[in-house]
Amino acid sequence: MKLQHGLFGGAIKKARVEKKLTQEKLAELVGITPTHLKQLESERRRPSIDVLFTLAFILDLSLDSLLTSTHNGSQELRNRINMCLDRCSVHEQKIIYAAIEAMLDKSD
Repeated sequence: MKLQHGLFGGAIKKARVEKKLTQEKLAELVGITPTHLKQLESERRRPSIDVLFTLAFILDLSLDSLLTSTHNGSQELRNRINMCLDRCSVHEQKIIYAAIEAMLDKSD
């Protein structure tokens, strides 16, 4: 697994801080030691596949946001929106879609 330097550790730390989790608490939730998490955030160590998937799940991150670079925040934002949409019912998704269409029509 090829990780771009600075991307993985930064994404994990940012998401952890946004969720108001300490390194100790996140490590406990993932099932690793705090030292292991510190090494992942500083990129002195690479995660196993299991740890990678667990971190992504707990922090509500997509794997591509952890493994690929985005030159702007657009792709990351789209990924977060998609993850939110996945938790919505079909009815809720239709309402959101209608709202987006209305905003786009208004801006024309």
